[in-house]
Amino acid sequence: MKRIKKTIKGQAAKEQLVASLLDPTFDLSRTNSVNKQNHQIEPGELPGIEHIADALEPPIPGVVPITCTDYSPTRIETNEITNLDEFLSKPMPKWVKVRWFNVSTIHPYIISLFQQHFAFHTLIAEDVLHIPQRPRIEFFDDHLFVVLRMLKPSKHNSDDTLINSVPDIEQVSIFVYDKVLISFQEAPDDVWQPIRAHLQNENRRIRKNGSGYLLYTLLDAVVDYCFPVLEKYGDILEDLELLTLESPSPPVLHRIYCIKRELILLRRIIWPLREVVDHLYREEGGRIDETTRPYLRDVYEHTIQIVEIVESYREIASGLTDLYMSAISNRMNEIMKMLTIMASVFIPLTFIAGVYGMNFQFMPELTWRWGYPLIWAVFIMITIGLLVFFRRKGWLGNS
Repeated sequence: MKRIKKTIKGQAAKEQLVASLLDPTFDLSRTNSVNKQNHQIEPGELPGIEHIADALEPPIPGVVPITCTDYSPTRIETNEITNLDEFLSKPMPKWVKVRWFNVSTIHPYIISLFQQHFAFHTLIAEDVLHIPQRPRIEFFDDHLFVVLRMLKPSKHNSDDTLINSVPDIEQVSIFVYDKVLISFQEAPDDVWQPIRAHLQNENRRIRKNGSGYLLYTLLDAVVDYCFPVLEKYGDILEDLELLTLESPSPPVLHRIYCIKRELILLRRIIWPLREVVDHLYREEGGRIDETTRPYLRDVYEHTIQIVEIVESYREIASGLTDLYMSAISNRMNEIMKMLTIMASVFIPLTFIAGVYGMNFQFMPELTWRWGYPLIWAVFIMITIGLLVFFRRKGWLGNS
């Protein structure tokens, strides 16, 4: 993974960066979802979605984008569905090898229509509606259910990696049947655009394989989205290391702890993703054909790589905490050294001034004509001599 090296130039730039670290939007744990829904589970709520009032009311047309892509090795058709109930009542054309429904916004009515038509369990429909869910895979007699958490770079781009660095997190729920795949997204972003582009080319392998291979491509896209996010965190850690060495301050320490919490959350998202891919690869029910298994193994290797990157970043963040404490300690040592040098210079001067400040009557130096200039000369010589001595010992500046 290639990183872009950056250098923070000028005290004004560093002060601006330190001030930006106090922005509370940096905390990833405060933004667990890109599209917060009001479908949270209440205490004592009935299971399933039949009791939800919104499940009986269709959404406003156009609010929930639904696309249906039918394809085979020689033909492909993509339709924007405006009336899902009517569309589902029509039989699937015989030429279709795989039908892919993609729902870009969560709505109880749409989920209920799919649940009634494809007869998946109401508790699974509830898991699609109530977000977030832990990434997992469930095997049923005629279908698979997969829950994923997708990391995406923040839409609020900035020239500085320390500003608006928190990624968006979106839940993706997928149902896989023999010839049908249904994917539910939280946000209306077209995150599957690269896959749609591949489907337009009839020479692509995806056009020649079934729904299991389409599931692999979706998993591969989810895993690939993790790398740009992790690359940005690598840049953030590099900048924080430079700030810790040059300008250690409480805001910098606060940002380091925020990064550590964010990496812990990333690990909670990515680690189950690895288990999902592993279970798919080891599935023995015949739902995943042998052609797709090598590709799933490749995705599994990528998830392991991502987990290792996250773990290494966590170690670096922990090391930054130690580095911060060492930088603060070194700064304190430098301050104490300067104070000690100043005290060492003034001790002999104070001694001489104390001697001649005594009230004895017979002190011959008090009557000397050049006594006062001589004392100042002694003061200057002692000061210069001590500074030269400290410098030769390496205690003051470069040795």
